[in-house]
Amino acid sequence: MLLLEQSAHDEELREALDELLLEAEDDTDLMPDDTAANMLQQIMQTTPAPVRRIPVWKRAAIAASVLAAVALAGYKLYQKSTTTDTAIAINHAPTHREEHARLVRGDGAVIDLEKHNGEAVDVQTGVSVNRKGNTLSYSNNTTVTPTINTLYTNKGGTYQLILPDGTKAWLNAASSIRFPTAFTGNTREVTIQGEVYFEIAQQPNQPFMVKVNTMKIAVLGTHFNVMAYEDEQNICTSLLEGAVNVISGASVRQMKPGQQALVNREHNGISISDADVEAAIAWKNGRFEFNGNIKSILRELARWYDVQFIYEGAITEKAFAATFSRQDSLSEILDQLELTGSIHFKINDKTITVSP
Repeated sequence: MLLLEQSAHDEELREALDELLLEAEDDTDLMPDDTAANMLQQIMQTTPAPVRRIPVWKRAAIAASVLAAVALAGYKLYQKSTTTDTAIAINHAPTHREEHARLVRGDGAVIDLEKHNGEAVDVQTGVSVNRKGNTLSYSNNTTVTPTINTLYTNKGGTYQLILPDGTKAWLNAASSIRFPTAFTGNTREVTIQGEVYFEIAQQPNQPFMVKVNTMKIAVLGTHFNVMAYEDEQNICTSLLEGAVNVISGASVRQMKPGQQALVNREHNGISISDADVEAAIAWKNGRFEFNGNIKSILRELARWYDVQFIYEGAITEKAFAATFSRQDSLSEILDQLELTGSIHFKINDKTITVSP
């Protein structure tokens, strides 16, 4: 785990940490309480700066420095803080739910996929597909007239879908994808909500289209991620391989690998910039990679742990960079966020109050 308030002085921070470590090196076992407190305060109280992309090597360097210093001082202070009134007092924050999804057929029938592990699933009359683990696999059956299926994931669950053309789609929590049971036209078209990562099967004569509200993404064969939750202001497309055209209204912009495209829901404008696209798909690999303000972080946690955050007082606008496993308990993550001294939480079952 790494948690660090963004700083415009990364070099100075690392130098300060090195000096602190050298000072403490001779007496790590019997460190006085005030020394531990001062060290942790210097680690946590950095000058905030606007969110910016942090290269992998830089995050690793910062992580090494921070974790080393916390090993000497922060852990001791943290152990004390968990016994005080300022720490999270209630340990009832729910863990994430098991993988779970449901399929809605074209005739409106709802299929609980958890009840069909390793069994055939009837997705329309005369068409069955296989479900194994958290993967649902279609084949391109062109002998029947296709109908529309929609796959939904719950909060706290992810799911993989192999579409009739062989395209692979991974659905993040609280997401959906609407698609035909066979691709028979001149284009392959799906509609999504939430967040989906695609690996598109190449078919040059049948372009692939992803629809999100009024935006479209046109591709031939590529790997990309689309984040389009309704509670996010921007629709974010991150391109890992290949090339895509992002279409919003009359605007069309082409993306290159390593770029992100943001489409504002209100203005429909497209902005493209270089980005850490690996961080954008951290969810697919079982990790949280945060790089933003506290409200954006808590929105992602709410979708995974199926909780509600409510706010009291003036909440900090500071930016945070953080990496956690999705297997961590919510209490562990909130404890670490509290260590910054900028935010506090009070848990009452699935409702969590956030205060300065």
